[in-house]
Amino acid sequence: MTNRLALVSLGLLTALCSAPALAQTPYYQGKQVRVLVGFSPGGGTDLFGRIAAEGLARNLAGKPSVAVQNMPGAGSVVASNFMSQRAPRDGTTLLIGTGQLLFRMMLGLDGAKSRPDEFEPVIASPMGRVTYASTAAGLQDKKKLLNPPQPLILGVPEVIATIDAVLGLKVLDVKYRSVMGYPGKNETRLALQQGEVNLDGQTTPLYDSGVAPLVKEGKAMPLFAQGLLDGENLVRDPAAPTIPTVVEVYREIHGKEPDGPAWEAYKAVVRAIGNGGKILMMHADAPPAAREALLQAARAMLTDKEFLKTAEQVLEGYPLQAGEALRANISAVGKTTPETIAWLQDYLARDFDMKFR
Repeated sequence: MTNRLALVSLGLLTALCSAPALAQTPYYQGKQVRVLVGFSPGGGTDLFGRIAAEGLARNLAGKPSVAVQNMPGAGSVVASNFMSQRAPRDGTTLLIGTGQLLFRMMLGLDGAKSRPDEFEPVIASPMGRVTYASTAAGLQDKKKLLNPPQPLILGVPEVIATIDAVLGLKVLDVKYRSVMGYPGKNETRLALQQGEVNLDGQTTPLYDSGVAPLVKEGKAMPLFAQGLLDGENLVRDPAAPTIPTVVEVYREIHGKEPDGPAWEAYKAVVRAIGNGGKILMMHADAPPAAREALLQAARAMLTDKEFLKTAEQVLEGYPLQAGEALRANISAVGKTTPETIAWLQDYLARDFDMKFR
């Protein structure tokens, strides 16, 4: 009996001693994490996904294996639909989203079955854009945008990919014609150089590499930068600090502040595709332990000097963002008013034949 009691006591003591160790086992220890990327390998979003995966592998408690899985199709809609409908919601499947994806979900674009509020951002990098003109269009005085010397023609590969230019020109009340069907932004830039169009828009990094040389040669000129939103205020793109925003150009040519439905729609777009940029997202209903571990890893990535040095080229001059400010911004995308969404749907369906569910 004495021996039996001793064995029971020893067992209880062992259990009590091991319980804290079990409780402290990191959530991701021994797990595999999949990072879905909705584009083919090699592009900017894919590179961001691989950098994010590297950052997680370095900083996620428990040191799980982290792998990127490319799932291209419909501007990330295929990947986001998989994420919301079929992926396990235990924090082991993450999604690299883009601001354009958030915009598609916000609008209810035909085929997009996810909603912005289904996902929570972990870490993101903003992305700016610049709308510019051929100098042959004669717009050196911005006031001539309202009465241009010749018809203005915008090259459009796909409306969502050019929505910042489309809505920026709409806010300014500029009359122009769109030429659709270009395969991508490289082709619209070449079309401007060849005189097929005289307006184009590019992401700020691509503007710096492909358009700035044309500006130096006197063949192109910037009209406005998309900018980023600080609360309700549109501020200059930190990667293009010398180029005015739509607000500044509006003041110059109209003499007042912008307002109305087009302006509200433009701000909704900037929140999504500008402030959003490229985003690592998890399920909003992932287990609390998974959410906390991912958010802690994101905070660690912001101060991981070795990782940031590796990521610098991929981030293209923009900082990584995490924490409450990022979550508030993405949450604001999902809270876009029904009136603004209805205005956008009507405008895009009428002028660009887009369809919504």
